[in-house]
Amino acid sequence: MKNQIFSAIALLLLALPLLAEEAEHGQAGYEDMPDFGGPESVTEQLKRADELSDAMYDWPFFDGYFDWKRKVNEDYGVTFGLHFYGLYQSASDSLPDQDEDALGNIFRFLGNWTLYEKDNGNLGRIEWRIESRSNWGGFQAPGSLGGATGIATLVPGFAYSDNFDMDLAVINWTQGFANGRAGYAVGRLAFDVYLDAFPFQTFSKGFINRSFILNPTLPTTGVGALGGVVKSFVTDNIWLGAQIHDANAASGRFDFDTVQEGEFLKAVEIGFTPSFGQRKTHLVQFTYWDKDERSAPGVTKGSGWAVSAAWKLNDTYFPFVRFGHSDGGGGVAAEDAISAGVEISRPRGEIWTIGAGWAKPSEETFGPDLDDETTLEMSYKFPISKNLSLLPDAQVIFNPANNPGKSSIWVIGLRAILTL
Repeated sequence: MKNQIFSAIALLLLALPLLAEEAEHGQAGYEDMPDFGGPESVTEQLKRADELSDAMYDWPFFDGYFDWKRKVNEDYGVTFGLHFYGLYQSASDSLPDQDEDALGNIFRFLGNWTLYEKDNGNLGRIEWRIESRSNWGGFQAPGSLGGATGIATLVPGFAYSDNFDMDLAVINWTQGFANGRAGYAVGRLAFDVYLDAFPFQTFSKGFINRSFILNPTLPTTGVGALGGVVKSFVTDNIWLGAQIHDANAASGRFDFDTVQEGEFLKAVEIGFTPSFGQRKTHLVQFTYWDKDERSAPGVTKGSGWAVSAAWKLNDTYFPFVRFGHSDGGGGVAAEDAISAGVEISRPRGEIWTIGAGWAKPSEETFGPDLDDETTLEMSYKFPISKNLSLLPDAQVIFNPANNPGKSSIWVIGLRAILTL
């Protein structure tokens, strides 16, 4: 049965040219909303989900639903969406007494309420994201598959965890000013929306390996950490940013008490883009971070830096490179890491993503004398309908650090993304 699953997914990955309809834009009219933060921000996710990509099938029975969403936005300034991400993965091998298969999901109900918006782009809004992540059907969650196979840093199903209970993970005030060229957000934040925010740092695109989703040399904290972030263009081409998050926040727990520990994740950044309008497709940015010692769990203080660059060449090719260094503290996964890849868009709405990454595991986090890990990942996204996509995915991780008896581990997966 397992060989049949591998064969079927590999076939989908390598040979699925699909007939598609002509693309449109804006199912509910969200495409022009000003946004603040990276591609995992509430507003950016709503905008991306609202796009009408080419697809095999059209579901006209949803037209009334999106018309209603458009009217709610026009009348009350409220936008919202339901997003579901399902992922099955199967590894070629695992550690003794560990499972080789994983199945889990991420569910989100997200939206914002714009209380005021001026013609010059200045605005004030409340953003929210109710979220849960869990395993399915008795399988382990994909986020646990790395540990089960001995992969330390380059986890193949990063962030698809089994311990993220239903939670109001994001609730914050976002303020835009300076004609939309500056802003701040304060409240319960998802740190990955702002920390080294990067075009491929999202579940909505092709990559799911840690090497590409979040730089392994960067620290993490819980989704739903109390904090604040401010970013502003200081010239036509250069922006500056600073942020702070509660270092002890735990994902899936609505708990404000952890901030009383006074331990924080802090970061500053500087970035360059040819123009304000190209800031999401043509950018180079440098981030320096510092994370306090966490006394209760016994995690040491840490610091480091990261560089990310992405430059869209045309409507087809969107290459990127990112690398980083840390002192190994702060609970980070890696001391050094580099990744590079390309997104290739096809005329009928399909998207290929191909990337390679390398990381040196943190001795403080995983122990000494571990092998460096390397990964190759390829995925293929094709839209079945305007709101449903399937993504076969293939990864190979070389020299899994906690499984020295194996030179490589293959991980084959299939994702479904549904946005309404």
